[in-house]
Amino acid sequence: MRAKLCLIPILLLGAAHAADLANLYPKAMQNDSRYAISKAQNLAAQEIVPIARAALLPNLSLSAQSSREWVNTEFDVGSGARLQSISKDYLFNTQSYAATLTQPLFRMAAWDNLSQAEFQQKEASHALDRSQQELILRLSQQYLDVQLAFDKLQLLGEQKKAYQEQKTQASKWYAAGYGTVTDVNEAQNRLDFVDADILSAEAAHSNKLHELSVTVGEPMSKLPHRKPSNMAADLHLKYPLTEWLSQAKQNNPILFERQASVDAAQLEISKNIDQHLPTVDLRLRSSYEDSPNYSTVDNLIKSNSIMIYASIPVFSGGEINARSKRAVALHTAASEDQRNTLQQVELGLRQQYLDLSSSAAQIKALQEAVRSGNVLIQSTRKGIQSGVRSNVDLLNAQSRFFEAQQKHTAAQYSYLSGYIRLKFYAGTLQENDLQAVDQLLH
Repeated sequence: MRAKLCLIPILLLGAAHAADLANLYPKAMQNDSRYAISKAQNLAAQEIVPIARAALLPNLSLSAQSSREWVNTEFDVGSGARLQSISKDYLFNTQSYAATLTQPLFRMAAWDNLSQAEFQQKEASHALDRSQQELILRLSQQYLDVQLAFDKLQLLGEQKKAYQEQKTQASKWYAAGYGTVTDVNEAQNRLDFVDADILSAEAAHSNKLHELSVTVGEPMSKLPHRKPSNMAADLHLKYPLTEWLSQAKQNNPILFERQASVDAAQLEISKNIDQHLPTVDLRLRSSYEDSPNYSTVDNLIKSNSIMIYASIPVFSGGEINARSKRAVALHTAASEDQRNTLQQVELGLRQQYLDLSSSAAQIKALQEAVRSGNVLIQSTRKGIQSGVRSNVDLLNAQSRFFEAQQKHTAAQYSYLSGYIRLKFYAGTLQENDLQAVDQLLH
């Protein structure tokens, strides 16, 4: 029995460790539908290059034909009384076989198409990298949202307990003739508000937990509560803002994705220009044909040929010019999209960095607010005993204290999620960043 009791803390510790943010990430990678879509799209994009390369490789085709022909002929022989009609039936079995090998010699559009396919393949790979970082960002945000919602629920429970104690004390004082019914009603009113807040917080916690369950891919009825404590809030100061911006330009996958899109659009212009150029193919053909006829019973024909086939486009109804103009317009759109994406990344990163600096200062200020709020509660209680403060004053002090606690805790969670978002803008968000967040939660 003692051995079983000793195993309980170990099992609880193992369950808590399994629910760490870093341990949920492999499950999310395996079960998240958005990431699964990106993986499938990237897998499909890997076949773009072999498809494009096939237009430059030899093409071998085999053909066979077999036919049977029944022919009936009637003709007259002789003249006068000796004229007679003769009918004769013929059966011809024809068979032919051929093998044709075509090797492209000059197809400039096919070469540009191959280069374009390589850029499209790179674009899909960068899109997968972006999707992976988006998964890390989404998972960490949902995990911290669950912890914050539970933290708020706990603080509301503590607040309710404090108000209940205050109501009990007010009721005793009123029964003893020292207090007023107003004090009792004020405490009851605060309790009613807290009960309503608890119901709302329970619903919010359940919703956040469900969102995390969808991403992880398994039901999570509860999650071990972990919260930041004594956090320095200086993670963003590891690099100056200019260095963060430099990292974003060097590492952000969405920027590489847009660059690959621009390069592919440029090659689309080249492909349409190439439509004006001739194409040259080498064709080797070997054939066998057995085709009997009226004059020859065994008519066997064997042939081998080598041919250089050239095709020169002359006029296509204006299609090539229209496609070229369209490709130029699409290239302009891709270039502007790339420029806009870069601006949005820099703007988002800069704003996130400044928000983190503000959040770090806010954490320190709210920490002081929590400390001073606790001092105020103690002072108010002494004031009540001295007769210079009322029960309402104590309720107000407790309300401000719990409000400061909630804001302080929310600011800490906000800082952690903001730091993850900063790494996302910089394009350096990785799995080990989840482990770093785990180390700050206790």
